[in-house]
Amino acid sequence: MTSARYLVVTPGVTGTDGIARVSRLVVRALESPSAGTAAPVEVLSVGDPPRPGALGRVALSSAAGRKLRFIGLALRRALAGPHPPDVVCLHLRLSPVARLLTGARGRLAVFLHGIEVWKPLGPLERWALGRADVLVANSEHTARRFRQANPGFSGRPIAVCHLGVRAARDTQPSDSGGRDVADPFALIVGRLAGSERYKGHDVLIDLWPRIRNAVPDARLVVAGDGDDRARLEAKAAVLGAPVRFLGRVSDQALDALYRDCAFFVMPSRDEGFGLVFLEAMRAGKACIGGAGAAAEVIEDAVTGLVVDATDEGEVEKAIVRLFLEPETRSRMGRAGAERLGCQFTEAHFRRRFRAILGLHTP
Repeated sequence: MTSARYLVVTPGVTGTDGIARVSRLVVRALESPSAGTAAPVEVLSVGDPPRPGALGRVALSSAAGRKLRFIGLALRRALAGPHPPDVVCLHLRLSPVARLLTGARGRLAVFLHGIEVWKPLGPLERWALGRADVLVANSEHTARRFRQANPGFSGRPIAVCHLGVRAARDTQPSDSGGRDVADPFALIVGRLAGSERYKGHDVLIDLWPRIRNAVPDARLVVAGDGDDRARLEAKAAVLGAPVRFLGRVSDQALDALYRDCAFFVMPSRDEGFGLVFLEAMRAGKACIGGAGAAAEVIEDAVTGLVVDATDEGEVEKAIVRLFLEPETRSRMGRAGAERLGCQFTEAHFRRRFRAILGLHTP
């Protein structure tokens, strides 16, 4: 992409879900610090409520969840001037509209995130992605699963751009590995959605009585909310205090949870990337993740443990080990923080993403 103006098309950009967070990451990567008062980026969103100034100097047009309004906004943007924008599309479902927005001269990049692209494309999505100039995946795992589900794209180049997080937060990371917490707890962070049961909450609840047999004071803290929370809480109720659900928490409270936990665990079977692993690494905490995309983030036996998420015995063994070996988890946490700083900060993402689009990074 070589145009000076970009349009980011996304399901949402101001929320707390993964797509919104990646959308903001992309917007910040595309912004030029030397652009003066005119932002080189605009955002077209399906679901955000109207919030003037929500993205600072970046213009946000939102359909507030109304599909017809979204299409109308897209048509208005397509007809706004003689120079079509270069478009970055953040969700497969929006790619046909994004392709129409580029017209004959604009360029299109489509970001492939995970489970939504691991199934055969519909005809409109196949048309749009077939005519996209750049396909970007958040992990090698996502790219591989996409090609497996869509063999017609087996020879199509897909650039892999691992995500990143800001390098430092106000809450300072702990180097204690959880040893200074009277009752050590493992932490899982993520949406409690019926459509995302693959993340492993059920596995952890099922395993916790066995984990308590090996580590009597072991606790599990669950941060996040969603339509599956009531079911999960009811399932965990028989365990009592050892499993605690916090619901949605503020950024500051989440930082404190990462700081105070013994380690982070999310034995997901189908994760496309896993920003939460990076957040835990930033706080200097060891991570347990399922084989797949997590193995591109977690260096097994160095910054954490990569397990077969379908093997409850293997998940149990990893959790018990990190509870019983504070020096091991502390060492892994330090290595994780170092790995993050060398590879997975927002600055690293910015350089990777702009390079894929052929842009100079100031």
